[in-house]
Amino acid sequence: MKQLVIILITGLVLNGCASQEVQPMEDTVTQRRDLTDSDKDGVIAARDQCGYTVEQAKVNNEGCPSERTVQESFELNVQFATASAQVREDQYANIRRLADFMRRYPEDMVTIEGHASKVGNAEYNMGLSQRRAEAVANVLVTQLDIDKNRVDTRWFGATQPLIDDDSDRANGQNRRVVTPPLSGDYVETVMRWTIYTREKSNNSQ
Repeated sequence: MKQLVIILITGLVLNGCASQEVQPMEDTVTQRRDLTDSDKDGVIAARDQCGYTVEQAKVNNEGCPSERTVQESFELNVQFATASAQVREDQYANIRRLADFMRRYPEDMVTIEGHASKVGNAEYNMGLSQRRAEAVANVLVTQLDIDKNRVDTRWFGATQPLIDDDSDRANGQNRRVVTPPLSGDYVETVMRWTIYTREKSNNSQ
């Protein structure tokens, strides 16, 4: 009797399955979300709200880079040889740093101040300090492409010594072109941590 019941139940189940229409599967399934990552920031294009990201930038879930404000200051100091207004080769790096600073702040002006040591008479030193200031300004404008309208020059002869005595050390420090302290802030992209991050940080110290 049990076997007869089992056979009847099985028959009913099979008959019910046979009455259901079988839906064929599609050969291919269309991907509706863009899973590519063209800017390689780790966020798929379907979720990426910032289309281009700097390589290795730290990003949020929407693919937008993290940013931080950096405050910086700069003060030019270019040294000169005795009785010379020629910019020495070893001083060009300081002027290039000033040019880089000015490019980050294109609205800012700069005042180039020329000075001389106490050696020589006042009239000669005044002219020498003028030539020194103009020499540095000329490098900024003609070699480093800084707009001449952003550069002002002033000269003071030996009237504003950095070190007020007649020693060789004082004379060397006083033969100079400087700028007043410059400051500004800019926004930079925060970069992702890598195995080299700590090494680079240590090397920059």
